[in-house]
Amino acid sequence: MKKILALLLAAMMLVAAFAGCAAQNNNEASKPSGWVNDYFTALPTTLNTFVSGNTEVYYVVRATSINLYRSYLTDSADSYEYLPELASELPIQMDEEGKVWQIKLRQGQKFSNGLEITADDVLYTYEMLLDPNQLNVKATQIANATSITIVNAAAYFAGECSWEDVGMKKIDDYTIEITNVEPTTQLNVTRTIGVGTIVCKELYKSLLGDDGTWTGYGMTADQYVSSGAFILKEWIPDAKIVLERNPDFVFADKIKIEGITFIAIPDAQTALELFVKGEIDAVDISYEHWENYAEDPRVYNYYDDSLMYMFVNMGNPNQNNLLGKLNFREALYYGLDRVAIGNAISGEPVTRYVRKGVIGDPATGTAYVNMPGANDFIDDPMTVYNPTKANEFFTKALEECNLTSATLELMYSEVSTRTRSIWEMAQVQWKDVFNGKLQPTMRSVPAGQTITLRRWNPSNPTAFEITLGSMLPDADDPSQSFHCFTSTYSPPRFYYSNPEFDALYDQAVSREVRADNDKFIDICQKMEKIILEDRVIIPVYETVSKKLFADKIDLPTANDQYVTCYGFGYPYYVSIK
Repeated sequence: MKKILALLLAAMMLVAAFAGCAAQNNNEASKPSGWVNDYFTALPTTLNTFVSGNTEVYYVVRATSINLYRSYLTDSADSYEYLPELASELPIQMDEEGKVWQIKLRQGQKFSNGLEITADDVLYTYEMLLDPNQLNVKATQIANATSITIVNAAAYFAGECSWEDVGMKKIDDYTIEITNVEPTTQLNVTRTIGVGTIVCKELYKSLLGDDGTWTGYGMTADQYVSSGAFILKEWIPDAKIVLERNPDFVFADKIKIEGITFIAIPDAQTALELFVKGEIDAVDISYEHWENYAEDPRVYNYYDDSLMYMFVNMGNPNQNNLLGKLNFREALYYGLDRVAIGNAISGEPVTRYVRKGVIGDPATGTAYVNMPGANDFIDDPMTVYNPTKANEFFTKALEECNLTSATLELMYSEVSTRTRSIWEMAQVQWKDVFNGKLQPTMRSVPAGQTITLRRWNPSNPTAFEITLGSMLPDADDPSQSFHCFTSTYSPPRFYYSNPEFDALYDQAVSREVRADNDKFIDICQKMEKIILEDRVIIPVYETVSKKLFADKIDLPTANDQYVTCYGFGYPYYVSIK
């Protein structure tokens, strides 16, 4: 009997030993492992996102800062959802109308300097962001937000009231309250007020200039503190930035790597060469190299800021305001062979306005362009080219302006080879379609001037005639795609005013409509239809972006697919194989 008991005990101990080994192995497997090596064309010169919107700044600050809320993959890994990071729960509605909302904060969350993050830091963040003395470039994201209108936020930014008059208050050390002018929804509060870096009040205040117009916050590693998924460990200007995983981050279990190193690589060709050598783990492929990697299984496609439009200056008075005539814009629209252009530049011809990378249903992650009714009013881009129809409109436009022929200046950035090649093709097409009666010419301008020049400027109405560009409003809010076409948008983007459109936009941003996504999408589609019919912009093409990932990179998304509003999960949430 004793022998049997001894054998049983030994067996139990053996099982326990194996179980212990298994548990230990599982724990080891769950630990983060490996580093991601990435690059920027130029390293950030500041980590203050209030003053800089550069992609490099956004990438580093996003990784090292805690947000009130952030979009994360759902359990199915094919869509996203907003989760509370610094907040302890989603915004709480405090009144019947939906104007007053409270946000509760998690206790015990700290900056890397050891200070606890409280309501004082959150409110100070927004006070400094909107400070009228600092004139931060990012202030308009709150002052002129379309989803929520915080009481006196715009007035404070304009210097018309004090901070105490703004609808953002401290209830206690871990609760803030937001009061809006109009009723809004929980989702709007979450995605507008919740997504953004929180600064350390004590450090920011100590670095504020005597006149309050500038701050040294984020200018060096010593003038910045981390609070997010990663901690800034090293920052050598023009050389590298090193981020290490923060084990105390609220969602540290989602971070599967030890850290990320960013180095400076000034040009795309060098970056590609370093990827091939295994020195960096991901690289975007410029379209000149697409053919070389057409069959490479490491290439992943995604849509981003890739839908290109022709911006027509309808307020240009030249040629008796020819550009302001709908007939002329119709002529350009139907006289453009988008299929030929798309084939030449590996682009997809389009006649819609909203790009593919915009969410139509936040609950499912369905793209706006895939919502019911989205294509009911869209011309077929493969067959829309119609020289006969184009000439009919062109003849009417010439008659309206008492002209027998016309000129058209095509503006483009001097550094954009793709834009130049598109205009060269359009130039030939329009000359042929209109039998020489339209003479397009081309003008290159410095790269830094194209965005400024293509905005409607009443003090310089002839700044341009027609140019190419794209627009990138928030991907999770289709209504933001249309804000710039309203007659009250400031500073104006287009010389355009349509009372019917304005009324639809007012409905689209109302609480009643926002609460009913089907109704919201229907109104957005009506706005898109108006913009397309008025030919305020002329859609041309959309391209898929291509990215190469190293074999060691394991993407967290379902089937390694790009998820709008989340991405591939690279570089923060990947695993190392």
